[in-house]
Amino acid sequence: MDPRLVRVIAETLGVDPATIHEKSSPANVPGWDSLASLNLLAALEKAFGVSFTMEETLAMEDAGAIARILAARQG
Repeated sequence: MDPRLVRVIAETLGVDPATIHEKSSPANVPGWDSLASLNLLAALEKAFGVSFTMEETLAMEDAGAIARILAARQG
């Protein structure tokens, strides 16, 4: 995964970057709740200079999905 994405996720959620992988999700990352998801969305939009659609936001089920959405946005 993109190291910048891992950094944004880890910093926003307050976890060790080494624990972030494609399957990282609210189900297995402590503190990744609904409020953290909103904070993560804002941090991702700022870091990557994008605005996500509602469909993209709803599809962000885990770090791998976020990576795929960002990759599609960046062409």
